[in-house]
Amino acid sequence: MNDLLHSFGLPPLHDPEKIIESSRHLLQASRIDGVVARPVAPLKTKPDSASETLSEILYGEPVQLIAEAPGWWFVISIIDGYMGWTPESAISEYEFLPTHRVTAPLTHLYNEPHLKSEPEIILPMGAFLTLPGLVENGFAESAFDGWVYAKHITRLGDPAAENDPVAVAERFIASPYLWGGRSKLGIDCSGLVQVSLAQTGYRVMRDTGPQLRSLGRQLDAGEKPTRGDLAFFPGHVGWMMDGVHLLHANATNMAVTIDPLTEVIGWVERDLKRKGSEAEPFAGFRRITK
Repeated sequence: MNDLLHSFGLPPLHDPEKIIESSRHLLQASRIDGVVARPVAPLKTKPDSASETLSEILYGEPVQLIAEAPGWWFVISIIDGYMGWTPESAISEYEFLPTHRVTAPLTHLYNEPHLKSEPEIILPMGAFLTLPGLVENGFAESAFDGWVYAKHITRLGDPAAENDPVAVAERFIASPYLWGGRSKLGIDCSGLVQVSLAQTGYRVMRDTGPQLRSLGRQLDAGEKPTRGDLAFFPGHVGWMMDGVHLLHANATNMAVTIDPLTEVIGWVERDLKRKGSEAEPFAGFRRITK
């Protein structure tokens, strides 16, 4: 299994607290049964399109099949151990080792190596591709009869395309908020953290709670946040742009926005009061250490 994951250019999942061993939503995969064949596919609580979306899996990401229902498969996302139901049509056979990964927020797979050709499918950041090596007019050929702009991809095994996750997250500004989302087509707060860290070569947990438990160190009282620190709230997380502003995917604006931290704390505090919760509206800062 480790060799297969290595073939996808995936570092070990950062899980110092062994969260994957105790969470009811997570399971360590033992094999690869297929890969995602859609730009994004939902992981649902039930084999029903109307059920809640837990997370998403992206084009080319590997999965393990656990169970079946008519038209649906229950799978494990090997990226982060998340489990859920996804449409059977969203998964294809695992035939080719990937060679590249999409590094642009979004790109197209075209039917010809030309900017005026018809796009076949849109691909999100993090999508895996198998490219034999032919490049024409700046486009690289895919093993699946398509062409992708060569500057929007990177070869697996090359150094991380980015070293500043906040710079990655900035490229998602104005993207729509989507519960469970992991792409520029729609993303949630912890999905933004996970995707932006993945671009820097850091494979982390999917949800806010596990991210709070596993990522970096808590800043001491009086220690001021800087760019790249994570700010945590009950059920919410975002990137500090500086000592004052937060970059986050949020339901208040239904988008990825930059807001003063004090305002966000006020939003959360009012929401907690409406729910009758006595929880503190701010859980503190954590500084990423690799």
